[in-house]
Amino acid sequence: MKQNGLDTSAEPNFAQTKRKHAKRKRVCLVLSSFVAVLALLNWGTKTRFVSRYYELFDARIHDDVRIAIVSDLHGARYGENQSDLVAALEQENPHVVLLLGDIFDQHGIDENGKTLVSVLAERFNCFFVPGNHEYKSGELGAIRDLMQTANMPILAGESTMLTVNDTRVQLFGVDDGQGGKSKQLREIANAGSARTDEIYSILAIHVPNGVESYLHYGFDLMLSGHTHGGQIIIPGVLNGLYAPGQGVFPKYGGGRYDFGKQTMIISRGLSQKPLWLPRLGNPPELCFVTLKPAADKR
Repeated sequence: MKQNGLDTSAEPNFAQTKRKHAKRKRVCLVLSSFVAVLALLNWGTKTRFVSRYYELFDARIHDDVRIAIVSDLHGARYGENQSDLVAALEQENPHVVLLLGDIFDQHGIDENGKTLVSVLAERFNCFFVPGNHEYKSGELGAIRDLMQTANMPILAGESTMLTVNDTRVQLFGVDDGQGGKSKQLREIANAGSARTDEIYSILAIHVPNGVESYLHYGFDLMLSGHTHGGQIIIPGVLNGLYAPGQGVFPKYGGGRYDFGKQTMIISRGLSQKPLWLPRLGNPPELCFVTLKPAADKR
């Protein structure tokens, strides 16, 4: 169409294109803002850990036995010389600190992990159970040497007796499946044969997957990590979006699981890596498990 000698047919198309561009800009702005908010929430969640507490009651326990679980650090740093973690542990004064695997990352030994091992070994009664990342690092031998230098016993097919006044608790640790699945299964079977009903028994195993396969050995308590809490948690709706080895909507994302008289507790761990992988509603955590006399149960 010509008006005063000018072609005006292109004007409606130009206006329509301009509106489309404006709409795209608004959509991009909304998406960018959403991603930025998620990134801030993710980083804010990862920079602080929480202390999580569990209590278990049993007639064989006569005095409180306090167990701290440090799991899946993956080289994270919490204060200078890991002072934040140390302060939280000192406040609870546990009888034993269990380093439950993946203290180091698959990329190898790091200063933050070395510092934590050194500092904790000086202040607490500690034991180390290997995780899959210690194997993936290719530096398992050096990690074993580090533990030996720090005088931190490794429980990988071994056990120890925890004694608190008149209470005895037997702690069994097994190697990670990365060291050979058949070997791990033998260690679990040996631990099951060594436990007795008279003494409260704990199995420490980094990966919780397949717990049903060894329930018949009768361990009273099983302690694990590895899942990182399933990354995303919506309280009351979703206890973990994804966990390695379990996939989407993991059955065992983190927390407490009861199997009759037996219990499994999964630490959601202290990892901040990788930075791009969100931990939403799922802050890093330091776990404290207290075994208490049955008479104390209300």
